[in-house]
Amino acid sequence: MPIVRRLSRVAVVSVALLGLPAIAADSPKLTKDEFYAAAYYKQAIENPTIQKIKQENGKISAIARDIKMKPDQLKKAIEKVNALGGDPTELAVSAVKSALGSGRVKGRLIDVLINAEEPKHVVLYIRWTASSAQNVIKEAAEIAYTVASEAPFVSTLSLAANHPRSAPDAKDVVWSAKIGADRMGNIQPKRIDDYADRMYKPLFEVVDNKPF
Repeated sequence: MPIVRRLSRVAVVSVALLGLPAIAADSPKLTKDEFYAAAYYKQAIENPTIQKIKQENGKISAIARDIKMKPDQLKKAIEKVNALGGDPTELAVSAVKSALGSGRVKGRLIDVLINAEEPKHVVLYIRWTASSAQNVIKEAAEIAYTVASEAPFVSTLSLAANHPRSAPDAKDVVWSAKIGADRMGNIQPKRIDDYADRMYKPLFEVVDNKPF
């Protein structure tokens, strides 16, 4: 039987709480499996069954077995979270905002929100003011590429674009869509200008496109 039936909010997965030494790293990128493993460890380590195990390696082995992962892989995931020096979800949001601050949507980013309540499927929500109907796919593709690069543990990106003439707090979204991590990984930034409509437009799902 699993040690942890359901993980609570993953904002608790932080360097101060995981308990293992950090490896030397420069802003390591967490994969989806690493993020989930570290979150699971944080919950499971407080379980009475695990607390009864005296040695740390024994605890690691028991938790790793519960999520069908090798102990060394679990250790690596914990160490990578520790090396971040802060909450991985908050750092991911900050990194995405920073990266988008110098790209196509510079000065037009409205919201970057993250939902990590299900650590196996983290969702990132981004809303921005579109520049035009002609550029909305190019902007969406660049945003998706950025999320895949800066926050690879995100499973789904939910996008919404406001009308170019609307206020930031307006609700008149003219384009919205979703895209999964596997599809985000197919976007190449150097090809967006020439191939956005032909290659990258089909990657987006649940598309709602209204007149600009």
